[in-house]
Amino acid sequence: MIFTSSWILPLFLSFGTSLFILYKYSTRKFDYWAKRGVYCPTPIPIFGNFISACFFRYTIGEWLKRIYDTVNAPYFGLFIFDEPILIMKSPELIKNIAIRDFAYFVDRTVACPMHDNIQSNMLFFQKTPVWRSDRVKLTPVFTSGKLKGMFPIVNSIGEDLVRYLSKHKEVLNAKEVCSKYSTDVSAKCFFGINSHCFDNDDATFRKIGFSIFHFNLRNAFVQMAYFFRPRWVDLFHLDFIPTTTREYFSEAVKNTIKEREKSKIRKNDFVDILKDLEESDGHVCSTDSASEKIIGQALQFYAAGFETTSSTIAFTLHELCLNPSIQNKLRNEVRTNIKENKGITYEGIQDMKYLSMCINETLRKYPVLPFLDRTCNEDYKVPETDFVIEKGTPVFIPIYGLQMDEKYFPSPAKYDPERFSNSKLNENGLIYMPFGDGPRSCIGERFGLMASKLALLHILLNFEVEKCDKTPNPVEFATKSFVLQSKIGLPMIFKKIVPNPA
Repeated sequence: MIFTSSWILPLFLSFGTSLFILYKYSTRKFDYWAKRGVYCPTPIPIFGNFISACFFRYTIGEWLKRIYDTVNAPYFGLFIFDEPILIMKSPELIKNIAIRDFAYFVDRTVACPMHDNIQSNMLFFQKTPVWRSDRVKLTPVFTSGKLKGMFPIVNSIGEDLVRYLSKHKEVLNAKEVCSKYSTDVSAKCFFGINSHCFDNDDATFRKIGFSIFHFNLRNAFVQMAYFFRPRWVDLFHLDFIPTTTREYFSEAVKNTIKEREKSKIRKNDFVDILKDLEESDGHVCSTDSASEKIIGQALQFYAAGFETTSSTIAFTLHELCLNPSIQNKLRNEVRTNIKENKGITYEGIQDMKYLSMCINETLRKYPVLPFLDRTCNEDYKVPETDFVIEKGTPVFIPIYGLQMDEKYFPSPAKYDPERFSNSKLNENGLIYMPFGDGPRSCIGERFGLMASKLALLHILLNFEVEKCDKTPNPVEFATKSFVLQSKIGLPMIFKKIVPNPA
């Protein structure tokens, strides 16, 4: 009795008190949306509405879509842990946020890692006014003239892709093959380096780049913190890009600049273009060092282009192997276009309408980043309502939910490129935006599309893509990744096309 009263009871009371304090603290904001007349599903202590995504039952995109499908309102509230966030569902209001009233929503919610100068110079993380200044400077990097100048580089890597596939008659993981391609493209265009991914499965550039998007617990935690707990990034100095990866890319850029200065040779890739931009601002890139801004932007382009390009190509191939009639129609367009243009040309791929339609449909079903995030930087009154989005409120746009909504895309699980024969898709609001929209849309969209089209063109000219017993249908997404990736890859067969004898 003495033991019980002197030890167990105080321990029980202390534990109970701690739980009560934790409960009160974690629920202290749970009346936020109710006070503002905004619908919010019932949150639970500590996790808010985020528990299924927090424990990796669903990807972030799937989690948002599941709630999106249950709400019949132009917008609704959620709690990620104890923080209120606003989800925009109305295409008209989304267009206001992304374009018309962009001045209120310039910045992303994602953290900007100020503890590291390379990562903080990546355009994706930057905040205003730094973002606005750098965006203006970097926009000329992706003009038609610059892309046309890099076209031969990317096309030659497409030829390497064909040679690689010709040597492998076994079942191949299309995502891995496409990652080799996008790594070689990014390494050559952004760093002036031949990464030789098709010659070496253990190529250093591929392994280093793989570390950024590999779905593991480390990446899952850090990526979640960047988007949903940005204060943790500053507090614990969390790195979105691992240290070893940054150091490797930093040395790669420095060595490339040093080589260019020594040889006096220009290759018209992104290293030359970024170097020119830096020097136009009065900065000099010495042979011993390179500006952290150049390194940061080169790393930004690599990271964004690597995953976007490889996923777009791989998911398109996946759908083509499941839909042979679409594959044959696309192959016929490719053959006709090349014959008319007497070869593979930059202008020619711009004219391949059905190829664009197929890629657009892929990006509808499999948007690489399944949501957009914005921060309200001034109190904003939602048009035709009394609701005011307060300064500092995170606003999320559920891209995957919108693009899989049967209201806008009937039979959304069906792969149907003909949906994009209508150019007025976003006329009355934004329902399709795999690259975002407005001033903060993806700056490298045109480069990524060019690289994706060239890879698909080379593959379809030389191979029939066939499904195998391991080909997933439907695709199950890896839940530890904030981008959409297949849990088991995308295995398929590349069957060499034998030319008909003349």
